[in-house]
Amino acid sequence: MTRLDVFLSKKFCDLTRSQIKRYIEGGYVKVNNMVVNRPSLDISNEEEIDFIPPKVNDFTLEINQFSRNVVYEDDNVIVINKPAGLLVHAKGGICNEFTVEDYVRSKFNHEEALTNLENNRLGIVHRLDRATSGVMICAKNLATASYLSKQFSERTTHKTYLAIVSQIPKFSSARIELPVGRNLSRPSTFKVDAKGKAAITDYKIIHVNDDGTVLVELNPQTGRTHQLRVHMAYIGCPIVGDKVYGNDKLKSNSRLMLHAWKLEISIPGKKENERRVFVADPPKEFEYGL
Repeated sequence: MTRLDVFLSKKFCDLTRSQIKRYIEGGYVKVNNMVVNRPSLDISNEEEIDFIPPKVNDFTLEINQFSRNVVYEDDNVIVINKPAGLLVHAKGGICNEFTVEDYVRSKFNHEEALTNLENNRLGIVHRLDRATSGVMICAKNLATASYLSKQFSERTTHKTYLAIVSQIPKFSSARIELPVGRNLSRPSTFKVDAKGKAAITDYKIIHVNDDGTVLVELNPQTGRTHQLRVHMAYIGCPIVGDKVYGNDKLKSNSRLMLHAWKLEISIPGKKENERRVFVADPPKEFEYGL
C-alpha cells in the first residue's frame, strides 16, 4: 500500500508534494471513479487512479490591464486601488480566476518568486474582502513583506474607510468598542460576542444623502475580520449592500458600499522610517459630501 499523495508525486515529477496535496483536497483526483479528498489515503497497485492537473492560467492580459489600478510603485512596494469583486489571493492555493496576488507576483523579485512558487500569498501583507474596494499595499520582495507585515501585526498602521450605511447613526461621531467573535451558527461570519476579541471602531458622519442613506468615515483601531460590517450592523446602521450583516429592510442590489480610502504606513526608503499616506480615490457612488 502507498499513500495517494506519495504515489502521485512519483508519477508527476514536475509537481511538488504540496501541490499534489492541494489538488487532492481540491477534488482533482478520482480513485476507482470516485472523487477523493484525502492525501493520506492508502492505495494499492490495483486501484484505478485518475488525475489531470488543472491548467495553469495565463493572466498576461489581466496583469497588463490591472496596471491602471496602481496608485504608487517603487522598488519595494506597490500600492493599488482594488476594485470591488476582486479576490486578494487564492483560497487553498487553487484558483481559476485572476487575483491581486497574481498581479503582485508578476512584480515580485524574480529569484524570490521562483523559490516561492507554492506561496499563494506572495507579497500580500494584509487583505480586503472580495466585496470591498480600496487601497492595499503589497511587497515586491521578502524583506519588504516582513517589514510591512510587522507594522500590521503591531497595529502601527492607520486605516480610514468610507461606507454608506442605511440609517443615520444616533451620534454624529462616536467610538464603538465591542468584542467580535466567530458566529458558531454560521462559521463563515462574525458577531458581537462578549467572549470575542477586543474590537474598536471610530465613526464620523460625513453626509446625509437625499435617499436617507449616510456617508460615514470609519477608522478601525483594531483589525478583526468583518469588524466594520459587524459593528455598524450592531448599532442599527448596516452598510448598504451587505447581504450578510444587513437586515430585511435593507433591500439593495448595490455592491457592498465599503471602501478602504486611506492607509498610513512606513515604507522602506532613503529614510529609515519613511511614513506615507496612500489614498485610493473612491468610486463615484461614494462621493457625496467629499
